[in-house]
Amino acid sequence: MLIVITSCKTNSEGSTTNYVHVTEQPVELIESKLEFIPEIPIYIPIDVAEETASLESYETKQGKFQEVVYHHRNNDKQQLYNLIITYDETDQIYSEQSIARGKTSHALEHGIQGYYEEDDDAQSLWWRNNGLTYRFVYFLNEGQPKLDKQELIQSANSVVPLQPNGTR
Repeated sequence: MLIVITSCKTNSEGSTTNYVHVTEQPVELIESKLEFIPEIPIYIPIDVAEETASLESYETKQGKFQEVVYHHRNNDKQQLYNLIITYDETDQIYSEQSIARGKTSHALEHGIQGYYEEDDDAQSLWWRNNGLTYRFVYFLNEGQPKLDKQELIQSANSVVPLQPNGTR
């Protein structure tokens, strides 16, 4: 009896390579791993007791993707105010049109357009600048009062470039 065994060669190369996920760490450690220079706010509308950051980074066949999250906390008041910055080399994830969808438009400084939305869980303000997508997210824990929308806008207008040596 003759048995013929055939095999199919599959593409074993995944579409995502060099995946890195770093959970919350000191801000300086995460910033040292960034492939881009973000703008960081000077004004945060809560009294920050703790600041950390986390990172997700990977390469695809289309290009590099990297996202950093700055976590600003006031543990006494149970407040969390995050700044999420996304670098997408191919602009496949966020476009101006996609971040504007379903949100209220607000003019920010320097001719930048911001997009605000809120629901029962969070308030957010999105914008794009210099090839990066930024968004502030203020989480509304049970019974937490909302921030005035102008607080998020003021925070967005206070961003300054992070210097290559890590200073602000």
